[in-house]
Amino acid sequence: LSLGVLGKTELLPPEEILDMTTMCGHSLIATELAQKLKAQVAAGKVTAEEADRQLAEPCVCGIFNMDRAKAMLQK
Repeated sequence: LSLGVLGKTELLPPEEILDMTTMCGHSLIATELAQKLKAQVAAGKVTAEEADRQLAEPCVCGIFNMDRAKAMLQK
């Protein structure tokens, strides 16, 4: 059973960023980091592989899906 998202949803980051940051079960992926890396991949400054490794680094639970993150970063 899910009640959905309550509160001021307009304060949440865009859904594409939220999808990346919620892949860590302990919420250790910073929104700003995900936004910065997505912009760097789009600009060609870093590869999607490098960016997904940086995103996975703070995740202590190990549940972060690097393949899914790579696909999201390339969109």
